Amino acid sequence: MNRINLPTVKTSSLIQRQSSILSSTVNHDDAGFEEEETSFDTSQDTSMEVLNFKSANLKNAFSKVKSQTTSSSTSFSTSSFSTSSSTSSSTSSLIPERSTSTDLDFSLKRTSTDLLENLNGSKHAKKVAKVNVPPRYAKPALEQSTRNLSKEQLKVINAVVHGGKNVFYTGSAGTGKSVVLQELVDRLRTRYRDNVGVTAPTGMAACNINGQTIYKFLEIGLGTESVSKLVSRIRKVHLRLRKWQTLKVLIIDEISMVKAELFDKLEEVARIIRGNDKPFGGIQIVCTGDFFQLPPIRQSNQQAKFCFQAEKWRLVIEETFVLRQVFRQKGDDELISMLNALRIGELSNEIIQKFKALNRTVTYDDGIEPTELYPIKEEVNRSNNKRLNDLKGDKVTFVADDFPPASEFKSQFDQLMCESVLHLKEGAQVMNIKNIDSELVNGSLGTVLFFATRGLFGKILQTYEEVDIDDHQMMSELQLLRKRVGSTEKWTSDDVRIVENIPESRKAQFEALEHYAAQEAQSELLPVVNFNFKGRYEAKLVSHQEFPLDSSHKKLEAAKPHRNQIPLILAWAMSIHKSQGQTLPRVKIDLARSFENGQAYVALSRAVSRETLEIKNFSEAKVKTSEVVRRYYNSIGA
Repeated sequence: MNRINLPTVKTSSLIQRQSSILSSTVNHDDAGFEEEETSFDTSQDTSMEVLNFKSANLKNAFSKVKSQTTSSSTSFSTSSFSTSSSTSSSTSSLIPERSTSTDLDFSLKRTSTDLLENLNGSKHAKKVAKVNVPPRYAKPALEQSTRNLSKEQLKVINAVVHGGKNVFYTGSAGTGKSVVLQELVDRLRTRYRDNVGVTAPTGMAACNINGQTIYKFLEIGLGTESVSKLVSRIRKVHLRLRKWQTLKVLIIDEISMVKAELFDKLEEVARIIRGNDKPFGGIQIVCTGDFFQLPPIRQSNQQAKFCFQAEKWRLVIEETFVLRQVFRQKGDDELISMLNALRIGELSNEIIQKFKALNRTVTYDDGIEPTELYPIKEEVNRSNNKRLNDLKGDKVTFVADDFPPASEFKSQFDQLMCESVLHLKEGAQVMNIKNIDSELVNGSLGTVLFFATRGLFGKILQTYEEVDIDDHQMMSELQLLRKRVGSTEKWTSDDVRIVENIPESRKAQFEALEHYAAQEAQSELLPVVNFNFKGRYEAKLVSHQEFPLDSSHKKLEAAKPHRNQIPLILAWAMSIHKSQGQTLPRVKIDLARSFENGQAYVALSRAVSRETLEIKNFSEAKVKTSEVVRRYYNSIGA
């Protein structure tokens, strides 16, 4: 039985990002809010590698509980049970108080798993949890870097860091735009510390770069108010005003989804707030993204203008760089060629046939299934719900508690990432959508192991010396305890079979737990989820979290409306919008209802090779590109 030492959760201020596979962010951004309503899903989500497991029987184990100081969640490392509270305390108190938010001030952080190497067998998952807490903004010099940057990437770094230029750098999917961004953040934060804004237009995109939405960071609500009202909004809160006045650099990722109107508005607001006539009031601007990917959200049937069409774009942007070397599909030159043709919408019959040839089923022997991508949220929900219904066992339902429950806030509550009603089963693939601690962050993926009340979970920690997930009998016992919560009904024949198979050495312990469970309330059940942290598994008891509404409306600000809900969603499938910026080692895509410019390209370019890419309903008609974007890229020599 594999064993992992119980880690002590600590926080880190060092930003970490890998070259291609995405993880998650740690900050106080209110994860879980969708900035605008749309028929497709632009909500924030994950940025961790997307792995779909056929079952919860993952090859990891639990080991003995040890007394130690922990923070901000209830969990057991696979392979250790553990319990944590929001403040340092002795683990003699095994059942921490319920908390709806984290009390620690977590700074931005990104994990650095190389999933591709794990899948290829060249790297093994760590069996011993190690916590390394580097000093705040630990890079000692601007010239130092642990990343292997190309010459074209270094040109961008030099222009921003050494030249102090306002820069837009772009490139096709997989050219290392995110690697450059991470390097820029590391170096700029060494110099300017907290006066560097790391932003993106949607929560999903912000999660991918360990940042915040541009709306949240600049504290402008939805950004729909006039310049004068936004200026007034900023000035009335001292800390908000101070942030604008001291900001040195503003980084905007996924610039393709930012409206020209918003760009011009922010530029004018910055000049007024800072009393400086320079572009953006002297704030250094770094924009990155690919305008051939997803565009700004439509308003009615009218396409919003791209940022490069903004009145102030050319005044603000001093230098433009195009990254050309592709890293994501490195080694598959044919796929790179196919994707480049797809990106600009110039498909020959030969290229079309090559894409259609990928309409087949790819099978895997290790139990990890491909991530399914769909153009619209309804298809994602349909796929996830079908997979849930296919699982054995009863559903456990979690109904959100909205405050205030007034119908006038319904449209705002509907935009939250968290579900109003969440259905889960043991074995369900789920995604965490809230920053809980330094590891369990927005985007973390896992599998539901069983359900327990907080009290019952504490008793399990005290009672079981070690638990092996691969031990079917042992897991059946823990799952059976959930059925006994608040129940004195007779055992079913299946229940009796499980009880009869309990080894004599732990029958008395199980009977004590069963008696305790019967006195607990079913309404207090919570999911215990086995999360994947960089190839290491740790199970956590996931409790309710608070999801506040984020709006510029005075009525909403005064009422402080929020939703309390379990911060999980089903995660066998995801929307194409959520996938932008991610690398998916195994992916299955259905383009039947693809409707947006750049949507097909974004979906297909998530893949790393043709061998792990499945495409359904590919046709030339589904490939849509913007003529305006094509002309712009021709003008910059791209």
